[in-house]
Order: sequence, then C-alpha cells, then structure tokens
Amino acid sequence: MVSVLALVTFAAGFYSFLRGDTGTPVDLLPRRVAAAPAAQQSVITPIILGDSLARGTGDQAGLGIGGRLDQELRRRNIRANHTVNIAVNGARTPDLLRQLDSPNVQTILGQSNVIIVSIGGNDLWGGTDWRTATRSNPEAVMTGVLDRIETIVRAIRADNPRARVFIIGLYNPFVSTPAGPQLTPLVNRWNAKLIEGFSNDPNVTIVQTSDIFASHDRLSLDRFHPGDEGYALIARRIADAI
Repeated sequence: MVSVLALVTFAAGFYSFLRGDTGTPVDLLPRRVAAAPAAQQSVITPIILGDSLARGTGDQAGLGIGGRLDQELRRRNIRANHTVNIAVNGARTPDLLRQLDSPNVQTILGQSNVIIVSIGGNDLWGGTDWRTATRSNPEAVMTGVLDRIETIVRAIRADNPRARVFIIGLYNPFVSTPAGPQLTPLVNRWNAKLIEGFSNDPNVTIVQTSDIFASHDRLSLDRFHPGDEGYALIARRIADAI
C-alpha cells in the first residue's frame, strides 16, 4: 500500500510538472532590451538666445546656428522642433538678464530641453576701440562678465532645471591682422575661464569655436561674424554633444 501511495503521489506530481502547475517559471527566451529613458526618446526642442552671433548675423543663407542646427539634426534623423531664436544684435549680459525677466521668455525656456547661449563678447571687447586696443585690466573685466553669465545660467535653471545648456565660446576674428597676436591670448584665457566656471555642472557644455577660425577663413563679409561654413561647424559641434 505504501508503494501504491508513493506511485500515485509521484504520478500526480509528474503530471502537474508537465502542465507547469508547480515550480518557479523560467524564461528561456531572451528578454527584450529595456526601453531607453524618456529623456532620450523626447523630441529635441532648442532655443537660442544672446547676441548677434546667436542671431546668425553674417550667414548669407539667414540660418545662423539655430537654422543650421535644425539641418544637422534632420540629417542625423534626430527628432527635433525648429529652433526658437530670440537673440538680439549687440546684446550684452545685462540685456540678456533683463530679457530673462520676461514671463514669455520664461515660458519658452520651460518648454525647451536644449538652450544655446552666446553672450559676453560685447561685454569684453564691445567698445568702439576694441578692434585695436584691449581693456586696461582684462582679468577683472572677464571675472565680472563671468559672474553675470553664471547669474544668467542660474536664471535659466530657475525656469528649466533639467535642460542642457550650451554656451558658445569666443574666437579671434582678427587672428590674421596686426591686433591678432594681442587678442588671441585673451580669447584663450576667456574660454578657459568659461570651462573652469562651469566644470562642476554636467548639464552645461562649453562649445569651443576658436580653432574653427584659427587657420581657415570662415568669416562673413563683415570680417567679424562667422560665414555660412563657420556657423555650420558650430552647429555641428552642438549636435555632436546633444
């Protein structure tokens, strides 16, 4: 009888095993790769603000950084909305700070996830004599301008704490003129201060431009702003970092 009971128990258990009623389910098929985070799947929504470089002055096609970034993202099959450009020719850091006080601008910033800023050049060497002479104390001037740019980034963060911020570095448009050797070290010093100032913020990228114009003539007809190729290369660097 014991043998019969053992046989019945074994038979019942074996039948349940065959049906899959017992034990822990094991997935023998490879699982699907987990979906990418929502931030990586979202549509790129860029905005560009600041001075004439941000505005696109000098680009004969009228595209500037924003329009050429749109082209570059489309070429890479990256989903993106058209770049909103609210830059103002001749703007300095106090002008941009006042612009950031606008509720409309704050709303646009809150809806963006890529924020491109070009500012500071007019503060540093925006006087009528800056093409032939530098400030008497350039280090102090740079420190003051950098402080205001840090305030600008904090204002942007108040409207949108998660967006990527791209700050355009400076280049020397007079590298081939007599004033070039005097200006190049100051431009390099400024770019180094930008990198150092935001080195602890992983969501701020400094877009270097000085090398783009150092050995090739990529300036516009005004011999100051980038030309078509110069803007395209700056936009490409931003796209590479997005």
